[in-house]
Amino acid sequence: MKSVFGRSLAANSANFCGIALSSVYEKLFDNIVLFQFSDKLKTSQLQIGFKVKSSTNLCTFVLKEALSYYATNQSNVFCTFLDATKAFDRISYCKLFWLLLKRNLSTSIVRVLICFYTNNFVRVSWCGLFSEYFLATNGVKQGGVLSPVLFCVYIDDLLVLLLNTNIGRFIGNNYVGALAYADDLILLAPSASALCRMLAICETYAAEYCTSFNAQKSKCLVILSNACRYLRPLLLNNVSYVGGKLTDCVSSFPHLGHAITDTLDDEPDITKRLGNFIGHVK
Repeated sequence: MKSVFGRSLAANSANFCGIALSSVYEKLFDNIVLFQFSDKLKTSQLQIGFKVKSSTNLCTFVLKEALSYYATNQSNVFCTFLDATKAFDRISYCKLFWLLLKRNLSTSIVRVLICFYTNNFVRVSWCGLFSEYFLATNGVKQGGVLSPVLFCVYIDDLLVLLLNTNIGRFIGNNYVGALAYADDLILLAPSASALCRMLAICETYAAEYCTSFNAQKSKCLVILSNACRYLRPLLLNNVSYVGGKLTDCVSSFPHLGHAITDTLDDEPDITKRLGNFIGHVK
């Protein structure tokens, strides 16, 4: 049964993604663009991914601090972890290059990027066999030096849009209603209705920018104040919808390698890290 299950996973194309093999010259060009035009490729503070002095640990820390702040103040938090299906592969070239021009990135640089991407031929490798070459018509190159930054630019307008709506959670004057690490997007709302409004904004943006959010992989986590604990059975059955489909409500979720629980208990995360440490020491 195990071997059959393993073969079924290997035969499912959804478990695979394309990895780009770039030349030395293209990697050098990407690094020059990042060095010379970092100000044009800068994203909002809500996007934590692929920035200097930031990490997945920092993103999870900000999330945990926000949840802890509201739990301490006896306030509800409705949290949705949004999963973007094949996020890097779905980027529309027309939208991406338009966003770069809107940021006043050098037209010469944009022309070179257009040349790289519109003449990008790929092929599929499967069990030692290779397909014919075909032209990639969308998506940034996974494994490319510049690709994660281009994706962050592509999705940044959604974060700014959510910020400008003032829907979601705040800590003082600081908006924490939407947090992102590249394509890992988290929404924090004070109520189920506010969360639905934020999800509607995300879906409208996704439709315009050729992105798709997966309801099956997206999860909802609800942290209720003591006064609202009796509502939990009702809320867990009808909280958030993605693409018209109800997302599962969970009591814990692995966010960027860290366990987030509805009780804000760090013990599962500490136990996992301790196990990893022991495994490396032995």
